[in-house]
Amino acid sequence: MKNVVQILVAAGLSAAVAGVLVNQSNKRNQQAALKEQRHQFREETRRREDARNTAYSQNTRALGDKSQALEQSKARATKLEGALEAIRNTESPNVRIMPSPQAIIESLQELKAGNARVKRRAVYFLESLVDLGDVALPAIEKFLERNVDLELQSLARPKAQVAKEQNNVGGKGGGKGAKQPAAAAWNYFRPFPKPNDSFPATLRLGLLEVITAIGSTQAEKLLLTILENTGRGVEVAYLEIALQDIARDLYVDEILEATRRLLTTLPPVTADSMAVDRRAKGYLYAILVKYKDLIFVDTAKTLLITADGRLDGDVLRYLRQVLGTDAMPVFHNVMNDERLTDELDRYAIRDAILRHIGTDPQADVLLMQTVREGMAQQEEGEAFRWGPMKLPLSALMQGVNEVPAQNIANRRELIENLREEFDHPQLNGALNKMDAGLEAAQQGVIQGGGKGTSRKIWE
Repeated sequence: MKNVVQILVAAGLSAAVAGVLVNQSNKRNQQAALKEQRHQFREETRRREDARNTAYSQNTRALGDKSQALEQSKARATKLEGALEAIRNTESPNVRIMPSPQAIIESLQELKAGNARVKRRAVYFLESLVDLGDVALPAIEKFLERNVDLELQSLARPKAQVAKEQNNVGGKGGGKGAKQPAAAAWNYFRPFPKPNDSFPATLRLGLLEVITAIGSTQAEKLLLTILENTGRGVEVAYLEIALQDIARDLYVDEILEATRRLLTTLPPVTADSMAVDRRAKGYLYAILVKYKDLIFVDTAKTLLITADGRLDGDVLRYLRQVLGTDAMPVFHNVMNDERLTDELDRYAIRDAILRHIGTDPQADVLLMQTVREGMAQQEEGEAFRWGPMKLPLSALMQGVNEVPAQNIANRRELIENLREEFDHPQLNGALNKMDAGLEAAQQGVIQGGGKGTSRKIWE
């Protein structure tokens, strides 16, 4: 029993000792873990402190850079202000300031006649607007909307020449000696006018050239807006060229529509009209001829004889060029119209008809009638008067190098009829020469390559 007690005591002591040892080991482990945690905390604290210091340094440098840039910007502004002040005080021409578009247009309007350099200054101002590009377009549009203009070409000529030209066209008030505007029939004998591409005749036309030279999408839109609203034939002519340059054939329908509209609404030409406006219809009909426009033909027929019974030469030329022989019924009706009494008007319509001799039987009849009238004006014993014979004899040789052989044969037959009817020595001499020329032309056409002559051979 005593042994058992001793064994139990020994076991208890061993367990106690083991418990103490385990407890001490746990404490050491806890202390080591705690130490490791403290170490990690201190490392994390140090890393965060380093990161804050780095960020602070970067922000400080960035702030310093911005402050420096701000100071440099202030310095440049101060320097520029000083330069501008120097210019205002006319002390230093070192900095060139481009005027605003409005200022340039005002300078153009202030150009005065008599200055030898006015033309060069006008070109300089206009090119300055081109250099500004789209920035100049709003000011240009605003000016054009005012419907005012300045005749630049007259400014570039001596005052005495301008005064003489105004007097010749019937200047303001139509003073003594002032000529009346030329009859409209004269325009039939003149080529259709063309826009001047060397120097703009007026300020508005110069600005149209500026817009075209800028050539941007915004400029293109502005040109179309002007086309829709302009009331001047010469401007449509310039716009046709401009829009074709910018966008080939894209706006032909719009151009022709504006042309037709304006031909029925043009204001009458007066003594105060600018030179470019005196042939406004000519510019417009030239566009219709260029595009062989037939849509306006029926309207043009109604405009051929004006309200005061005069022949409109521009309309006559348009119909002749776009219709050719199809115009003959219209021309014969006009020839027989009782309203047409002026000799110049009748001369013009005869010319249009006689261009078709050898093709149109009625034209052949008119040729014979015109020669009879010319022969009736001859006086026995006096020099032969070729003036009344100019129109019919010219018609016999008109375009001889462009017609077929049968047409030439028909003309030779007309010459033979004239020789038989009049048998006048001087007339027959001229007719013989013309017949020889036509025969040579006829043989040239038949042989394929020869050309006749349309020179004046009857005098």
